[in-house]
Amino acid sequence: MRQAKQDIVAVLGAGSWGTALAFLASHNGLTTRLWARSAEVASSLTQAQENVKYLPGASLQNVVVNADLEAVLQDAAWVVAAVPCNAVPALATTLQTKLPSQAIVISGTKGLHSESGLRPAQLWAQRAALPPERYVALSGPNLAKEIIAGVPTSTVVASQAAGAAAAAQQLFSTPSFRVYTNTDLIGVELGGALKNVVAIAAGICDGLGFGDNSKAALITRAWREMTRLAVALGAQEGTLFGLSGIGDLFATCASPHSRNRTLGCYLASGESLKEAQHDVAQVAEGVHTTRAALRLSQETGIELPITEQVGAILFEGRDPRVAVTELMRRQGCSE
Repeated sequence: MRQAKQDIVAVLGAGSWGTALAFLASHNGLTTRLWARSAEVASSLTQAQENVKYLPGASLQNVVVNADLEAVLQDAAWVVAAVPCNAVPALATTLQTKLPSQAIVISGTKGLHSESGLRPAQLWAQRAALPPERYVALSGPNLAKEIIAGVPTSTVVASQAAGAAAAAQQLFSTPSFRVYTNTDLIGVELGGALKNVVAIAAGICDGLGFGDNSKAALITRAWREMTRLAVALGAQEGTLFGLSGIGDLFATCASPHSRNRTLGCYLASGESLKEAQHDVAQVAEGVHTTRAALRLSQETGIELPITEQVGAILFEGRDPRVAVTELMRRQGCSE
């Protein structure tokens, strides 16, 4: 197996997030390749030198776009995975024998696997036999449109190996993109995943026309809910106060660019889950993560009342207003 070259970055996934990460790497002077699933998409991005469909305005002038996975991976020191969580098992299995020697995987995936409840790190270890010192998670309040516009943004990179996190920090840091490091991989991945469930609820709240009182209460109580579950699964509570917890939660619950919040708004208007997903037109990770969180709730015994109601709306067709009533009528308790 050939030795990786430190200045080559392979970004896998040509959606808005993958495009933004390729944009950042290329603007740091790194040799950047972007993998698209089809030759047609790769050709379109190459000709336009931007991702007109998912992220217009992000220049891909210095990015080589290719549908040939092996060509994109060749000699890469960094493999940045920007795919939905449910696509990770197949991708990781494929890459098990294709990753360049010593290449480090940076996961930009913010979700949990719907069937197993596993985090991306667990899926990469399971399917690609990737050792922990070669895995980094990147998470935070990182809306792709704002990143490419040069809006001051912060993120966190987490790994069990502090050296890998520090190297990833240097890889993506720019004058407008500040990167912090963390060794609590569990907390960072769970924070980035579970906030998507809350964002769906926030979108429903907005779509129903409720005010700031309602949304503030929802976000606060949902944050406590996701923190309890994360700590039960091995996270440090302090991590959920950070960029991948409260930071990402605020951005995703407030922004009109948030897929999950937008999905919630569609659901509140009376659309079915299928209709809402069609209108969002990109993967809203909160749907799969809701199913996974409910599974983890049963396994850990941690009660998730808000997540349960989101799940009932998503998978049982419960009227959002009925779900709100159920939450408001729960037995009183202390904060």
